Parts: sequence; structure tokens; C-alpha cells
Amino acid sequence: MRYRQEVFIRDVSLKKANETFKDIKFLKYLIALQPVKVIRWDGTYDGAVAHMKFWFFGWKDFIVSHGNNKHDKTSFSFKDIGTSLPFGLTLWEHVHKVVEIGDDIKIIDEIYFLGKNRIVMFFVTPILILPIFLRKVLYKTYSWN
Repeated sequence: MRYRQEVFIRDVSLKKANETFKDIKFLKYLIALQPVKVIRWDGTYDGAVAHMKFWFFGWKDFIVSHGNNKHDKTSFSFKDIGTSLPFGLTLWEHVHKVVEIGDDIKIIDEIYFLGKNRIVMFFVTPILILPIFLRKVLYKTYSWN
């Protein structure tokens, strides 16, 4: 399954966005109203680990390694690559990309995931996409300063 969304944020510099994405406070803001616990957060550099537990009829581990960091004058990106996945997932990749547009930024989230069982994935897909979809509002309401 693939899902992609773009969110435009006014008056945020690329530098500030890069600093914010590395900060655990930003992650905690994005998951604040969800049944998620942060167990470990190393940051977003290549090889950094993010370990979370999701509540879905019991706590489930969701561990990703960050990689494929890319930076240039007008954008940066990194990828979450699943290493320990719940719900019968066999693959999880989430690319975070931020593009500078004048004094503003555009945040692009692209997720790609696969699972062992199509029937299970039918029910799990909305659960996996919803937290990303909510970022359409959460990115805009975050205090970027």
C-alpha cells in the first residue's frame, strides 16, 4: 500500500524545519493524542533508531531505523525503515521530505507498507494511515518558533 500527502506551512525556514524534525518534542506533539509510547528516540541521522509501542489490543512494538538522509540548499529528507513491525507487516518505509518554497516549506510524507495477509491488511491499513493523515492538521498547528 502506498500513501502520499503534502502539507504547506507558511513562514518556516528549511533550517528550522530540519532542527524541528530531529527534536523529540516534535515527535511527541505528533503522537500526543494517539495510543503510542516513545521507548527510544535517537534522532533522524542515518542509523538512528526510533522505537515506539502502539496500543491495539495490547502494546505492539514498532521499531524503525532512519536512513537515506539527503540535504541540499532547498530540501532535506530521510526515511524510516521498519526493523520490528506489528500487525503482520513485512515492510514499512516512510519518507519524510521537506522542500523550501521561498519563506515557506512543503512537507511531503510518503509511506509504503506490505503485510503477510490481505484480509488483515484491509483492517490495519486505516490504522497505519490515520496518524500520517492527522499530520495535515498537526503540522499546521505546531509552534514552529
